[in-house]
Amino acid sequence: MKKLTAVAVAMLAVTSAANAADVYKNERMSLDMYGRIYAGQFMGTKKGATGTTNANDDYSEKVGANQFIRFGVKADSAITGTMKAVAQYEIQSYIGNSEKINNVACTTKASGTTTLTYSTECKDDKIRTRLAFAGVKSDNWGQVTFGRQKGAIAQVSDWTDVSLSDGYGYQALGVGTDTFGTVRSSDLLKYSAKFGDLKSGKGNNGAQIDVSYKFDGNTTEETTSASADQAYGLSASYTLIDSLSFGAGYNVGTRDKSGEEDAKLWLLGVKFDNKSWYAALNYADGSDWLATGTDHTGIEAAVGYTFANGFGLLAMYNKQEADKAGKKYDTVDYYTLGTQYQFNKALRVIAEYRIQNLDAQDYTDAASHAPFATKDDYQLAVRYDF
Repeated sequence: MKKLTAVAVAMLAVTSAANAADVYKNERMSLDMYGRIYAGQFMGTKKGATGTTNANDDYSEKVGANQFIRFGVKADSAITGTMKAVAQYEIQSYIGNSEKINNVACTTKASGTTTLTYSTECKDDKIRTRLAFAGVKSDNWGQVTFGRQKGAIAQVSDWTDVSLSDGYGYQALGVGTDTFGTVRSSDLLKYSAKFGDLKSGKGNNGAQIDVSYKFDGNTTEETTSASADQAYGLSASYTLIDSLSFGAGYNVGTRDKSGEEDAKLWLLGVKFDNKSWYAALNYADGSDWLATGTDHTGIEAAVGYTFANGFGLLAMYNKQEADKAGKKYDTVDYYTLGTQYQFNKALRVIAEYRIQNLDAQDYTDAASHAPFATKDDYQLAVRYDF
């Protein structure tokens, strides 16, 4: 495994939330719209084609365009007293190199002459449904929602999902979209409650507890799918002195197929955020999480600083080690160094570089040296929030 001889320290500020615009608001109802336009370009070493001189050379994992438009709507309306009905819908449309429409599923399985799609939010889809949920919220007892939304454990795992650009970080813990109800998942029921100043809105001090249950989305019993099988999660966090937070989470994903073990994931995290300095660390320990018989540990760290003039720096570290039948090997191992400049609350330009620490020996099948994604890459982007 390659060793970094030096590590640059400098860092970011977490990107500000999108600027929601009030479309309609009165004493009993509000409707907000928000969105993002993102135009990025990954650069690195392309994978060689069969028969070319570089066909057996290692390559960069990310090369090419990364462009999308995101649009969302939030709504709430009074029911009675302190109780409200709430809902949110968010989609993202990817922009390719042409104006052709292409909705090719990225995860399919042939069944006779029929092709079945199992993933809700495929990378190859031009339009993704990111969020679609509704529920009830009360100032007294919290919020209950159902639909496509983030699971309970995301309350803590999101602390290290702070990459300046889109596409880096958040790869070592094992959580992910449509992965056992951890991040954005469909058929998910969630309860969230806040205590202390967080509940009253007078400050950041206090606690938050989230509980989630993902219903089984399979059409048959004898299948195994991280995106469809039922799962449940629990997380808790506590913030003191307005800027220092501690959190923990636990998630279990069931596997219906005979002989498959349930996936279990523990998560511990700490975060410091005083609006200028930002630092976060998450540690994950998974049993049969990546696959039956494959355990893993994961570390994600981020530290950054945002200057008053809109200039920001961020550094991240992601490392995941898998353990299969006593054999340990790295599956994720890299640093990122990023910078951004915000012209105003809406517009920013971003540059982020990833330093890969993986080499061929980190892969399970290193004996036959096929090309691996071990080369560095970087991304340049412009982002506009509205």
